[in-house]
Amino acid sequence: MTVILTRPIILRMHRLLIVDDSFTSRSMLSRMIGDTYEINSANNGMDAIEAMGKDTYDLVLLDLLMPDMDGFAVLEVLRGRGKIPPVLVISADIQDTTRERVLQLGAVGLINKPPKRDQLLSAIAAALNSTGKSS
Repeated sequence: MTVILTRPIILRMHRLLIVDDSFTSRSMLSRMIGDTYEINSANNGMDAIEAMGKDTYDLVLLDLLMPDMDGFAVLEVLRGRGKIPPVLVISADIQDTTRERVLQLGAVGLINKPPKRDQLLSAIAAALNSTGKSS
């Protein structure tokens, strides 16, 4: 049996936005997952809000401690807009109150910084699955 495709099958990689003021952190995260996902980055909260206004992302990886507009403020702006892309917070701040606050603001999870590759990929897959965006 021969199967002939009349239209090409287009597989789209999930688009992720990495938001972190540290170039080193953005680079590390990109290297960890860049072969699996299409990556864009923003170096602060204001740039992240602007990027999300121009493009659609399947998931946002968000640092909390950044100058000008921190990750909490980004979550608040997104929540105020009513349409929140899934946000996975990656932070060195692992206090229970921080975890509770980011979840209340709409984040789908929080993982410790720096994450291990397997942990990061699992958290991303879980976040995409929980929002129905897995492929």
